[in-house]
Amino acid sequence: MKSPSAKSWLKTATALAVALALMLALPAMAEPPPGGTFIDDDGNGHEPNIEAIAAAGITAGCNPPIGDRYCPSQSVTRAEMAAFLLRAIGQAGDLPAYSGIFPDVAAGRWYTGYVERLAELGIAEGYADGTFRPDGPVTRAEMSIFVLRALGEEANLAAYRGLFADVGASAGYATYAERMFDLGITTGCSTGPLRFCPTDVVARDQMASFLARAVGLAPMPPPPRPSPSQVRLQLQQVVTGLTLPLFVDAPVGDPRLFIVEQPGRIRVVSGGNLLQTAFLDISDLVGSGGERGLLGLAFHPDYAVNGRFYVNYTDNGGDTRIAEYRVGSDPDQADQASGRTILTVDQPASNHNGGMLAFGPDGYLYVALGDGGGGGDTYGHGQRPSSLLGALLRIDVDAGETYAVPAGNPFVGGGGAPEVWAYGLRNPWRFSFDGHRLYVADVGQGSWEEIDVLTTASGGANLGWSIMEGSHCFRPSSGCDQTGLVLPVFEYGHGEGCSVTGGYVYRGTGIPELAGHYFYGDFCSGWVRSFRYTGEGVADGWDWSADLGTIASLTSFGTDGTGELYVTSGEGTVHKIARR
Repeated sequence: MKSPSAKSWLKTATALAVALALMLALPAMAEPPPGGTFIDDDGNGHEPNIEAIAAAGITAGCNPPIGDRYCPSQSVTRAEMAAFLLRAIGQAGDLPAYSGIFPDVAAGRWYTGYVERLAELGIAEGYADGTFRPDGPVTRAEMSIFVLRALGEEANLAAYRGLFADVGASAGYATYAERMFDLGITTGCSTGPLRFCPTDVVARDQMASFLARAVGLAPMPPPPRPSPSQVRLQLQQVVTGLTLPLFVDAPVGDPRLFIVEQPGRIRVVSGGNLLQTAFLDISDLVGSGGERGLLGLAFHPDYAVNGRFYVNYTDNGGDTRIAEYRVGSDPDQADQASGRTILTVDQPASNHNGGMLAFGPDGYLYVALGDGGGGGDTYGHGQRPSSLLGALLRIDVDAGETYAVPAGNPFVGGGGAPEVWAYGLRNPWRFSFDGHRLYVADVGQGSWEEIDVLTTASGGANLGWSIMEGSHCFRPSSGCDQTGLVLPVFEYGHGEGCSVTGGYVYRGTGIPELAGHYFYGDFCSGWVRSFRYTGEGVADGWDWSADLGTIASLTSFGTDGTGELYVTSGEGTVHKIARR
């Protein structure tokens, strides 16, 4: 939206302020009849929202000046949409003089000023032939574009993820429809699979609910959640014959797949074929075996421009190194000579190296490190934020000679190492971002495996190890003060597995019913499961063993450039998780 005042107003106004401002911006309306504003919306499922927008001055009904009817089943015209939107965002006052922007919007019509103001604000541009078609009906696709422009939400549109089964990636309204869903303005028109019905005409009662939710006059309804039981999955083999594959990744939008092999190589699958020459081979620098090796890969958010990527590996001395490399002149091969170490962390033992690294939505690089190894936090790093071990680090690789510490890191002013963003970890084996949420799978000691959920605002979080193992006191006899600890949102005991393998929240396009489900597995038992985190707890837990079977040595999950999900086996294979 082009109007700063409208955008600012929307971000700060309360529902009461909305109503007051809109009432002042409109001419006085007739007193509503007793028993409710309108007499034709009784029993309508949208009645509370119809009455709410009437009270806020967004509508005077369909037959003013009497104003006793709303005509809820009638279609909303484009002219009515203009008036509704401008009143809703407080832009209906001092409408412009007629200027003839649209050849089919004549001077002197009740809607002329509304339509021209809508064009001034960049909310409506008209059709390709220059017309506005004021008497034409508004479709749900058009409505999504109009509403989000009016709210100033175009800047927040995300990449297409195939949320709705009837909205293709090439549709101009696709990301608008998905943003409407994310904001809770619409929940679609059906479930199983979720549909948007983009060509359906919007009725006046439906429009009341869209507007009431958009400007805070009505609570957002919970979105429909298809059950995992409606979906059947399968494993599609991508490649086999690899040497200890540990991870899969790709830059956003890149059609290739990059596979990390523990001995120190990154392989490329392009066009369905495994390229013979490695993308990167640093096996001479890597000390591999057990929990050591080339453990992580992260592409810079601007990789398509700067060609930079980062690896996490164990060097020949047994210590952790974070190194930066650049792609070479051949896009399928890195420049081996470009490597430079940006961070080295001493490792006192051979296990609990962590190994994951990934860029967050804030543009910073996050690095996971275990507690230094041994058993039971032998070296006491778990509860020492002054140590880089047993912690999740956050660094800025776009500043400083090697990196800079973000000013917002929790221990910049003291009390811990400045690179530390969260601590209290035992051996985080894979973490992943879903927007500003961060899912961390932390391998347990002898009894419990855990999954923690943080956000990019959780700096300084203490995840509990070694006071806690999961949500249980690790050494009850030594005290168990849980003050200030962030406990897991989910855990499972060693009767079900022995080593959690963290995964991703599904945001691909192939299985939209599972959007929002976090997939994870167990290295020992080989099962794959998922759940949905609601913000307060987990829901819709599902075991996919009936579909996927068990995966021997389930070492990791990964995603491709479109968000589809993959799983690696230490026995040399990579599979895609797909709809059956």
